Amino acid sequence: MTVNGTPNGTAYHLSNDVPSVLIVGAGNFGAATALSLAKKGGVKVTLVDTAGYPNPRAASHDINKIVRDDYPDMLYMRMLLKAMPLWREDSLYSPWFHQVGMLRADPSSFGDRSIAAYRALGSDNESHFLSVDEVRKRWNGAFATANFGSLDRILYNPSAGFAEADKALGAVVQAALDHGANYVLGEMTRLEFGVRGECTGIELRDGRVLRADKVLMATGARTGAILAQSAPKNEKIHIGDRLLATGAVSFYAKLDGAQKQKFEHIPVLKNCLPQVKGEGMSILEDGTIKFNCDMCFTNYANFPATGEKMSVAPENALYNVWTGPKFLKFFEDRARKTIDGLYGDEVKDVSVDAYRMCWDASTPTHDFLISAHPHCPNLFVATGGSFHGWKFLPVIGDYVVDMMQGTLPAEYADRWAWDKKGGDGHSANPTYQIVGDLRDWTGSLA
Repeated sequence: MTVNGTPNGTAYHLSNDVPSVLIVGAGNFGAATALSLAKKGGVKVTLVDTAGYPNPRAASHDINKIVRDDYPDMLYMRMLLKAMPLWREDSLYSPWFHQVGMLRADPSSFGDRSIAAYRALGSDNESHFLSVDEVRKRWNGAFATANFGSLDRILYNPSAGFAEADKALGAVVQAALDHGANYVLGEMTRLEFGVRGECTGIELRDGRVLRADKVLMATGARTGAILAQSAPKNEKIHIGDRLLATGAVSFYAKLDGAQKQKFEHIPVLKNCLPQVKGEGMSILEDGTIKFNCDMCFTNYANFPATGEKMSVAPENALYNVWTGPKFLKFFEDRARKTIDGLYGDEVKDVSVDAYRMCWDASTPTHDFLISAHPHCPNLFVATGGSFHGWKFLPVIGDYVVDMMQGTLPAEYADRWAWDKKGGDGHSANPTYQIVGDLRDWTGSLA
């Protein structure tokens, strides 16, 4: 069923004969859930997003992203021990995965704890430490002048690597459609509620109303704003302090000639030292290297629906899709600091070609927020990627489906709950910390 091009103001029941699920957001969590549901069968699945897939504004849309399973956190490592074989061997994911290995320069105990977690789970992962001298000499000397500070060892995980993110995401959406799911273009503005406060569907900006038995919001950084504008006076519906729209900066450069050849076989490098704080994502065939700055920021603005300030993803394309070589000076300087720290003199003459702000939803502990909404029957959320959720693409949909069906194991349900019980101070992704607000560097946004 396709509802594109139909008259405004019309309501559509997505199915009259089988159970229906409406998934808002075709990013990582939404696309994966659509595929898991469609493969199970017996349900009508409709995926809604603001643009064709993969949506260039989605956090999941990217040149490439790290795929690794070295988590000291056992809960996520168990998930990734299921995901990694799919990245390597499943025909849906393996074309996009590149097992180039990964180096992690980290003064914390991350490496020791990660190796201990592998052993505790009986994994035969070959992660080990290399001396800094060995790292500088290997890989054609690409890291010869990298800034490793006073570190004397670097974690090396030969089974990790990167995946071509936008291509993998597009393939998953297409697979869901091939299994019978529908894709609807439209921008959701608010939820629709029934007489008992239950969620009955969504309203789109053009006036269309889509109704289903269950609605899943996989809306990332937009989640808090959508909930608030759906029920401005009902604070029980609002996200509160459970989730925050946060941005992070990526950038890329292109190498050619002898320089490109020198970098041809390098692993991913993540450098956690404060003077570097970023990642270099190996190199693509055309010589492109993408980088991340390991930090994030908010974007607080007055939110008309509630009259309060809320962090929201900017509408201005300058702040959410790839741009050219000129950007905000703070981020240009921050990017230069990262690229120089990662590769030293090897990139002193390399200029940045483009920048992008990636907007994701961060939770206080960087755990996901995958839960039924306790104050709105038939409404579910799958969000809180917190800048580390993408690598779970092959398996996360199964966990979301279990949540929607009430069969998610308690260990996961408790960690991803709407109202989490207590907090132990842990962080599932400790490298992405908030360093400021976007308006600190822009003054105001158009």
